[in-house]
Amino acid sequence: MVISLINQKGGVGKTTTAINLASALSSRNLKVLMVDADPQGSVLQWQATGANREFDVVQLAMPELSTKIGNHRRAFDHVVIDSPPALSHISHAIAAASDLAIIPIAPSSLDIWSSRETIQLVTDAGRKNKRLAARLLVYRKIPGTRLAAEAREALNSYGLDIFETEISQRIAYVEAIVSGVSVLKYSPNSVAAREIRDLCDEIL
Repeated sequence: MVISLINQKGGVGKTTTAINLASALSSRNLKVLMVDADPQGSVLQWQATGANREFDVVQLAMPELSTKIGNHRRAFDHVVIDSPPALSHISHAIAAASDLAIIPIAPSSLDIWSSRETIQLVTDAGRKNKRLAARLLVYRKIPGTRLAAEAREALNSYGLDIFETEISQRIAYVEAIVSGVSVLKYSPNSVAAREIRDLCDEIL
C-alpha cells in the first residue's frame, strides 16, 4: 500500500506521523520504505541524527517520483510518503500514486479552514485514481479539552472519513524525533506509542 501524508500547511505533523507510522508498520515484520518528497529532506536528516535503520528512507523529487513510486510499490509491503508543505505538482503526483492519503489537521478553526485546498486536491485526484482513499486525522489534540470533539464536527462537513484515532500533543513525539528514533523505540509503553499503534491498526 502507498500511504501519503498530505497537507499544504506546515507544522501539522506530516513528518512526525509518517516516521512513526513507518516504524509501526515495520515493527510488524512488514517491509517498509519511507519516501521523503520534501526538498528540505527532513526525514533524511532525522535518520542521520540517530543512525536509525528501522526502515529504508529515500528522497525523491519530480520528475522521477511517479515512476519510482510505482517501482517501489512492487518491492515493498508499504511505501509511506512525506509530502512537502505546499501544494504543487509534487503533491498532485503523490496523491495520484497513493492508495491512501492521510490529511492531518490540528483542531483549530484556522487549520480546518486552511486545509480546504488540500482536501480539494485529494478529492480531485480520487476522481482519476479510483483506488485512492482519503482520511482526515485529528492531530495535535490537547487532551482534556473540547477542541477535538468540536473539530470532528467541523471536519464532518468535508464529507471524508475521519480516523477514530486522534494524535495528541505529547512531548514524547518531540523527544523521539530529536533523539533520531520513532516514539515506538523511544518510549514503547507510552500513550503516544499506543496512539500510533492504534492508527496503524485502523489503516491495516
